[in-house]
Amino acid sequence: MPTEDEYLAIARQLGMFLRRAERLHAGVRSGADGFGLERSTFMLLGQIASDGPVRLSTLAADLCVDLSVVSRQVAALESVGLVARTADPSDRRASLIRVTDIGQKIFTRKRDRFLSVLRGILSDWTSTERQEFARLFARFNEALATTAVATEQEIKA
Repeated sequence: MPTEDEYLAIARQLGMFLRRAERLHAGVRSGADGFGLERSTFMLLGQIASDGPVRLSTLAADLCVDLSVVSRQVAALESVGLVARTADPSDRRASLIRVTDIGQKIFTRKRDRFLSVLRGILSDWTSTERQEFARLFARFNEALATTAVATEQEIKA
């Protein structure tokens, strides 16, 4: 049976993780490329780069944010040439957002930089430990997403 101490320990570690991850991202996002992307904007660029051309509504749903937020972030990425809009062949009235060549290069460079840092952080972990951590972290994120959606629905009701 879980004790309150277990939840408090997890909550404390989660809080420290969030603060430290933000600090790490701030260090990784700076660079000579002139694209000091905010964490949320980098995540959006990554989603577009990974998933290919996608509608704004799909991005908003996937990232669990309001359509207006994604629209502003896409406009910012578009203004610096990292993404572009194209007509959706299935509905010419809608647009698809795609990553540009420079957007792909910037995303890949920043992702590779982050992965290099992550490899250093986990260098003394065994492969089995890294796999277990990835599995448990994914499980936690799924539970978090489910809870977030349910909480949003309760607030709207």
